[in-house]
Formats: sequence, structure tokens, C-alpha cells
Amino acid sequence: MTDTAASPFPVSAPVAAAFAAGLAAGLDPDTRPTGRPSHADLATPQHVSTTLRSRWLHRPCPTCQHTFRPGDAVVLHPTGQVVHDMPQLGCPHDAPASAASVTDHNALFAGLTQAWPLPDDLPVLHLTPAHWLVAPPHAGFFRHTCRICGHSLRPGDRVALCPCNPSAPRCLVAVHRDIVQQLHCWDQWQRGDASPPCLATT
Repeated sequence: MTDTAASPFPVSAPVAAAFAAGLAAGLDPDTRPTGRPSHADLATPQHVSTTLRSRWLHRPCPTCQHTFRPGDAVVLHPTGQVVHDMPQLGCPHDAPASAASVTDHNALFAGLTQAWPLPDDLPVLHLTPAHWLVAPPHAGFFRHTCRICGHSLRPGDRVALCPCNPSAPRCLVAVHRDIVQQLHCWDQWQRGDASPPCLATT
């Protein structure tokens, strides 16, 4: 007989156990939706997605040096090492990014920009793989990062350069303003302050 004292909606023991197992798997950043074990029990590398609870979130990938963002596809090795599994970041084990995916991304941004136009006084820069802001780090330095979210700048990101004076940039500070990737860093920085301080000097 099911105990109904703890809940007004009694459930059977098997259902409660299945729910608890699914909840645990969903909250474990080292598992897939199928409930694979943590990296300590892995015999082979596994492909997983980065979540807000992932222990590697915000850390740099040891291969490409880009920071891990929520939703990033990664490879989790039995040793515990995590590397990106995303073609656009150029990790050696990745396949080249398809032209179709790039075209779809640009088309989506164009549509969103038309529906949600950017301010006329805010030039937005679309970073290409050849742009200096996404160049690989040298001499032990880190990659260029957004001054608000702290994530590394990637090819395909859209940013405001010198956000305190974007029409005539005088510094090298970049802040995300990318509605496709839901990186609203510039809007968050501007929120609630008509004249925010310069990010390069504060």
C-alpha cells in the first residue's frame, strides 16, 4: 500500500524511483540524457553537453583555449579531461564547419535583427575567423574575452567594440551583443545606468 501522508498525489515506488534516477541524471553534468556514469567510471570517451552545473563551465578548453559555454558539445575522457567537440572552434579532432550551418546562422541573425533592430548608434561587429579578437593566444596569454560575461570571443560572435564610444572606438574592449546566441552582455551593462563607466578604465 502506498503511503499517502507525504504527498497529496501518491505514486508507486517504481515511478518514484524512476523519477529520482532521471532527476539525478539531469543534474549530473558528467552524464548524458541516457544516464551514463560519471567520468570516473568511463571506459571510453563520451560526448556530452555543457550545462550550468558542469564543473568545466567557464574554464578554457585545453585544445582551443576557448571557454566552455552552456550548451557546448564536449568530449569527456575517462581521465576527467574535457575538450570541445565543436567544428567551428577548430579543435584538431573536429570536422570542418559546414557551409550550410554558417548560412543558417547568418539568416537567423538577419531575421532577428529585422524584427529587433539594433540601436543606430551601436555598430555591431561580426567576428570572422581572421579577426584579431579571435586570434589564438600567444606567450601564455589568454584569448580575448567579453568584459561582461568573461567568455572568450569566438568566430561568429557579434560584439560592440569600445561600447562606451562605439561610433569612434578608442579602446580594444569588446562586449557581446549577440541576440542569436542569447549573449545580451551590452544590454545588461547598459541596464539601469544612463551613463555607465568605461569598461577599459574601471
